[in-house]
Amino acid sequence: NNNNNNNNSNNSNNISMNCKVSYEPLTLGDKTSHDIFYNIINEKYYGKLDVLVNNAAMAYKGNDPTPFKKQCKPTLDINFFGTLYFTDRMLPLIRKGTPDARIVNVASMAGRLDQITSKELKERLSHVHLTKDELIQLVDTFTNDVLTGTHQQNGWGNSNYGMSKLAVIAMTKVWARMEVKNGIKVNCCCPGYCDTDMTSHKGPRSPSDGAKNAVIPAATMDESELPTGQYFANNVVSEW
Repeated sequence: NNNNNNNNSNNSNNISMNCKVSYEPLTLGDKTSHDIFYNIINEKYYGKLDVLVNNAAMAYKGNDPTPFKKQCKPTLDINFFGTLYFTDRMLPLIRKGTPDARIVNVASMAGRLDQITSKELKERLSHVHLTKDELIQLVDTFTNDVLTGTHQQNGWGNSNYGMSKLAVIAMTKVWARMEVKNGIKVNCCCPGYCDTDMTSHKGPRSPSDGAKNAVIPAATMDESELPTGQYFANNVVSEW
C-alpha cells in the first residue's frame, strides 16, 4: 500500500513493518526460471503483482581479466535482456494489480545518454517513439560492433555495463508509453555510489540510503504526483 505522506525524502522511513516477507528463487535471464517464478506468484500470491522492482544485475570488476569483447554478451544478457524478458513475463500479473501498479528498474549513472558520441545513435535511443524491437536492434548492433572492435568509431560508448544500463533506461521509457493505457507507472533509478560488494565497498553512500531512490517511485510517492518514464537519482527526478 502507498503511504500518502508527501515528504518523499522521508517516506521510506514510514513504511509499516507489519508485513509478511517471503522469497522465491529466480535466475534472471533464464526463461524457464522466469516461467516458474511467474507460476509461483500467480498461484501463491493472489494472481497479481502490485509493484515490481528489478534490482538484479551483474558487473565485471575493473581488474577482471576477461577481455572486453567477452564481457559484452554476458553483461547485456543479464542486465538488459534478462530484465526485458522477465518484466514482459510478469506484465500480465502487474496489469491485474492495484490501480496504481508500478515498475521500477534499477539503472545506474553509468547508463547516461552522453556516453554515446554519435548524434544519430543518441537521437534514436532517446526518441519518444522508440519501440522495443528498435531498441533490441540497437543493442544487437552495439554487441556486433564490440565483437568487431568498431564500437567506438561507430559512435558507441566504451562500457558494456554502461550500455546495458542505458538500454534499461531507454526500455523504461518504452514501457512507460506502452503501459500508460493500463495505468502502470514505469520508472527507473540510480541508487548512487553505494558501500556494497559491487563497488568493493568504496562507495560513500549506505545501501539503505541508495535504496530510497527505488522506494520512492515504487511505494512512497503518491500516485497523483508520481510521473512515469522518468529517471530518479538523489531521491528526485533527474536528467538522463
